[in-house]
Amino acid sequence: WGHCLSSRPPRRTAGPAPGQSPDKYSVLLPTYNERENLPLIVWLLVRSFQESGSNFEIIVIDDGSPDGTREVAEQLEKIYGSDKILLRPRAKKLGLGTAYIHGMQHATGNFIIIMDADLSHHPKFIPAFIK
Repeated sequence: WGHCLSSRPPRRTAGPAPGQSPDKYSVLLPTYNERENLPLIVWLLVRSFQESGSNFEIIVIDDGSPDGTREVAEQLEKIYGSDKILLRPRAKKLGLGTAYIHGMQHATGNFIIIMDADLSHHPKFIPAFIK
């Protein structure tokens, strides 16, 4: 994978839903011109987390994509809910490393998963990775 799953103290004190782990996973998904890939990667992520029963949020960090990626992310936020899809855009392309830092500043999970939106990492492996 080449990416990390890091543990950090939880920010929220509310307990988990019945039958759900107390852990929450924040997926950081930097985007730049990912209009076509974004709906698919989000759908795969949501499906993977729902099937495993894990609590999650997906933080989309768009760096001013000229192809309409931000508008697609806004639609996904409406479809899945702003508690699951959080759009945290930046005005221009500032680099992958700072995009992850920006995402971490908005993450509420006690575990962070960093990914690429280009489908180079399949979300179906996340439950095994978590175990």
